[in-house]
Amino acid sequence: MANARCNLTAEPLELIDCLSHMSTIILGLAKNDIQRVCKSTSLIVKCAQNHLAECIGQKVGEAAFREIVDLAENCCPERNNPTCPIKDSIIEEQRCFAADSLVTLSNGDQKSIANLQSGDSLLAYDDKAKKVLSTNLITMLDFQPQRFALFKQVTTHTGRQLSLTSSHLMPTDKHGYVMAKNIHAGMNVYVMNDDGILITETVSNVSDVVKQGYVAPLTVEGTLIVNNVAASCYATIDSHYIAHTVLAPMRWWYSLFGKSSSMIGVHWFPQILYEMTTYLIPSIIQK
Repeated sequence: MANARCNLTAEPLELIDCLSHMSTIILGLAKNDIQRVCKSTSLIVKCAQNHLAECIGQKVGEAAFREIVDLAENCCPERNNPTCPIKDSIIEEQRCFAADSLVTLSNGDQKSIANLQSGDSLLAYDDKAKKVLSTNLITMLDFQPQRFALFKQVTTHTGRQLSLTSSHLMPTDKHGYVMAKNIHAGMNVYVMNDDGILITETVSNVSDVVKQGYVAPLTVEGTLIVNNVAASCYATIDSHYIAHTVLAPMRWWYSLFGKSSSMIGVHWFPQILYEMTTYLIPSIIQK
């Protein structure tokens, strides 16, 4: 039975608005935006006090709101406090596509990018002939279906959307391969139309979104078509061609031994390359 003094049902819209600040906090954490986190923390605590104070259901959300209050106490107005959980490295290691993305197989069927298996034949982007071709999946460079990540959501003027992490590369018609964080409205990217033909479309918007799950497929071609938008398999290194060259041993291994086994996490080979490159030539690593 609800407490007679509980105004939970009396002002449901205000409560929904109160809880909407949670998404702002998540986005602020992902972007290391301490001001956004602190502002939203203050607002949600105030809302909780106003709308849940007299509710029996208060106990249910008490632990969650306690964590928010602790976050404010430990991190606001700045995060130098050693007990503050907001760290600079919160998103820098993620170099992938959103797990809710779709790829098109060579037979025309669509498949969740998270369900791809080594050996699958799928459509990719031929950056020399500027057309669609078929390629095989070698393995997943990274596979984290449960973790949350911050993505750049690129939207074209026809409504096509692709969510990928900020250092992931996309081919453009005039600027070559460009990291998602440098894609902006007015640039032209390559997309596959309903007839399976590669064309260019103009980007209308780029926004930040937080989603659960991220994957990084590696194909023989080094590219793929995701949500009907052309993209590179590579990120972090600001050159598609350098990345494709250094990962040649993985293509040789696949050509000799075939399919690789599935795994959760970062594949050991690109992880070693990343660590070596960060140490030896950090100038080509983008974060």
